Amino acid sequence: MPKHSSGFTLIEVLVAVMIIAVVIGALIQLFATNSHTFSSVHQKILHTNKTTLLLGHAIYGLENKRVDLAELVKDFNLDDDLRRLLKKERVEIRYTEVTSVDFDEAAEAIAEADANASNSDVYIEEAGEATNTLEVGRTTLKIGDQTSSFLRVKFQ
Repeated sequence: MPKHSSGFTLIEVLVAVMIIAVVIGALIQLFATNSHTFSSVHQKILHTNKTTLLLGHAIYGLENKRVDLAELVKDFNLDDDLRRLLKKERVEIRYTEVTSVDFDEAAEAIAEADANASNSDVYIEEAGEATNTLEVGRTTLKIGDQTSSFLRVKFQ
């Protein structure tokens, strides 16, 4: 009678090793993809936080300017290391006027139309005193290699 051994054959061991290798490879790929996604989301969150600092200051965004982030938080109580990091972050602010509405011209046109209808010059004098302009512009913030744009409205 032939003797039966209780061990695995070479083929069974090779198949088991191949299955384990495929599973480990899939797990490594999943980990690498998740790490890349997390890094990308983390960079976007940091960029959004820096943009929020600029949006919080009314003086920024309505002119072309270069500024560092430390200037924005100069009134805050921050750690010196954080201030040094923020000082290295340069921000380029570009403002482009999209459209502008001059209410003076519109008021004068309405006043002239009313004056012609009623033969009175009082409306034209009152319209000349008003100085209101609505300006809509696009502000583009470039921080490092990331850029974000938003619309700003200025009423003068």
